[in-house]
Amino acid sequence: MRIKTLRRLVQLAALAGFAWQLIGTRWDPQAAPPALPFFLRLDPLSMLTTARSPMGRLVPYFLPALMLLVLTVILGRFFCGWLCPLGTVLDIWERLVGSSSRPGRQEANRPTLKYYLLAAVLLAALFGTQIAWLLDPIPLLTRTAATVIYPVTQAAYNGIVLAASSTLRAVGMRVYPVEVHHFALNIPTAAFFAGILALSLISRRYWCRTLCPLGALLGIFGRWGLWRRYATGCVGCRKCVGECKMGAIVDEDPTATRSPECILCYNCLVCPKPGIAHIGFKAKSQGHLVATGVSRRGLVLSALAGAAYGAVASTAATRRPLSDKLIRPPGAIKRTASGRIVRLTEAEFRAACVRCGNCMKVCVTGGLQPAIFEAGWDGLYTPVLVPVIGWCEEKCNACGQVCPSGALIPFDIAEKPRIKLGRASVDQSKCLAWRRGNLYKECLVCKECCPYGAVQLIEVEGRMRPVVDEEKCVGCGQCENKCPVTPERAIRVQRKGPEG
Repeated sequence: MRIKTLRRLVQLAALAGFAWQLIGTRWDPQAAPPALPFFLRLDPLSMLTTARSPMGRLVPYFLPALMLLVLTVILGRFFCGWLCPLGTVLDIWERLVGSSSRPGRQEANRPTLKYYLLAAVLLAALFGTQIAWLLDPIPLLTRTAATVIYPVTQAAYNGIVLAASSTLRAVGMRVYPVEVHHFALNIPTAAFFAGILALSLISRRYWCRTLCPLGALLGIFGRWGLWRRYATGCVGCRKCVGECKMGAIVDEDPTATRSPECILCYNCLVCPKPGIAHIGFKAKSQGHLVATGVSRRGLVLSALAGAAYGAVASTAATRRPLSDKLIRPPGAIKRTASGRIVRLTEAEFRAACVRCGNCMKVCVTGGLQPAIFEAGWDGLYTPVLVPVIGWCEEKCNACGQVCPSGALIPFDIAEKPRIKLGRASVDQSKCLAWRRGNLYKECLVCKECCPYGAVQLIEVEGRMRPVVDEEKCVGCGQCENKCPVTPERAIRVQRKGPEG
């Protein structure tokens, strides 16, 4: 089997594994637990940007990422060419639009930019501010797939089922539509991803060449790798230069390879004369260029920019008042030495959250949504519970199982009554059961639906009226979701938790 064919098969298998993992990220009390986020935990950039956070855990959360870094040091930047699901998507897209058949454009190659972005991302993380989520390919693709692609495919499936329902019934088949959850920010998310695809019209794998901070990190660790390209007796045809999708081959000297940019894809083995170019294990450094090309000044400026952003964002996060609607998922907790459950502060949660969207995808009611204004500009896309859309299901603990970074941790179902997300309160000016005289209506919806028995009835003026027992209320939001009063519910959940 040709090595390029093997590489493509490995790429497709990795992409299929990524898709299988995404589909398996669902909650079913009768089935196996949700799929573990292996690809997210294979991401060393997420590992480094959350390690500084108070909740950062290198082991066991990011043990696969540590192993990948070790392999990268030994082999080189193979992940980008063989395993990265976003890289595979770009390769497939470029074949569909025909850009993979065009010669590579060296003038479009700006590999140093991604190293400056990496410096900014890492320095911001030192101050507890996450910005890697915007550009890190694994959370980026997971977020896009979970909140845009998966709902669209579900809606398409429902359309097919409804259109073919009569035919299916005629042959004795019973196929039913599935519930589709829609997410805020899905249009900007889709537009950003479409922009990444459009960059391929400038140059093949433009995103990987120029903007990917994970690729920069792997390039730094893998530039001395022993799995290398080397050439002898070059005839000067320069076909390899045009075939290299990463611009790793030096235009003036095709026998030389910029190792930090080489993803070992084997596309360059196109010499008209056999035996000239090879990719394999080689210890000699001839033709092996390890410099990244970054300038000291540019690196310092990028690091200072990241540090400044991190300092400003982390300070703003601790000073501005938090929205009453900023209700975090139940897994946003930590355990004290005595085993007591304590809610994370906002600073702790934001520093650890990589904004992958996994918790939103797995939420059975669709209540977990990406934050827009609730968390401020530095909390964009962090998960927030929106009770009007969906509540926190009493028997579900999936969000803590699928989080890759420890921002949400696993917990037992029996612990949910002790995990306080917020506090419900009745607005007597809107509640049907708090109206006076003939306007009174005996509405008991909030009491009937509360799974924790937190809504009680008291007699006032001879009428039964609902009140909330704050000791029992966990802020799950089911009462707000089921309240018949619209447009603004008569019972609402507000944030309860540590500030900062």
